Amino acid sequence: MPKHLSEAQRARAIAKLEENWSLSEVAAELNVSKTCIFYIKKRWQEEQRLQRPIRQGIGKVSTQNEDNALVEFISHNPFETAVKAREETLFPGSLRTTQRRLKQCGFKNCVAAHKVFLTEEHKQRRVQFANEFLQENEFWNNVVFSDEKMNTRFEENYTLRTTNSGRFSVNVWAWISVHGPGVCWQIDGRLTSAHYTNILKNVMLPSVSQVFPENFVFQHDNSPIHTRRLVREWINNHNINVSPWPAKSPDLNPIKKPANRDQLWESIENAWEEMVDSYDMRTLIASMTRRLENIVASNGCAIKY
Repeated sequence: MPKHLSEAQRARAIAKLEENWSLSEVAAELNVSKTCIFYIKKRWQEEQRLQRPIRQGIGKVSTQNEDNALVEFISHNPFETAVKAREETLFPGSLRTTQRRLKQCGFKNCVAAHKVFLTEEHKQRRVQFANEFLQENEFWNNVVFSDEKMNTRFEENYTLRTTNSGRFSVNVWAWISVHGPGVCWQIDGRLTSAHYTNILKNVMLPSVSQVFPENFVFQHDNSPIHTRRLVREWINNHNINVSPWPAKSPDLNPIKKPANRDQLWESIENAWEEMVDSYDMRTLIASMTRRLENIVASNGCAIKY
């Protein structure tokens, strides 16, 4: 059954009615309801009109200025809710109308990306670092990227007491290079400078030397543990070339992307072994150029990685 009759079909219905067809006969002929034909007949008798009435609908509850105020508020406060925007701008419409108006203006729900806070000095040093190494594509092929994940979230000072936990955490250290994932090592207890030095001595250097028998560049961030005198002395005594690294720049480190750190050690180890067999680190290391370009383009601000 058609939703609406065309003007020609309505004219045909009137012609049949004038030939003394009944409402039911005309409705059956045009495959519409009897009520439809009734209103076509009524409109013709009262208004001599075949066209359907133009529905005006309900007018907008807000003015253009009120819409602009709403848009301006969200533009300056992109993570505020529609509820807050409606309250602050005294928008006259309902919450649903507020949300619809914002959607019509191209706004979507946003959740803030969690990034490290950067001062202007941090941003300047990130840009300086990016400009210095932006053209050094081959340099990164000799870099060993490392990182550790310490789950302080589950330490006593950061937890609420409960009688039934069932949650576990695992601390790990790992490295990767253009040749693939290296070693993923479980850290027992808290990571100290002495513990970290032992990892460099007994895990990092032997495993990296198998991949880079001659020269390599070691990367780690500016964590206080990494810059302790004990660690610096061990690195200097073993003539290890350490890459400079701007502070507050976890988004520059390619190892941040593939590491799976929220599972138990067995799951992490299995995931790491799978990457050893199947993950092409060349693509990941090649992202260094894009990361540096993004740092320059954003004037040192946090990037998407």
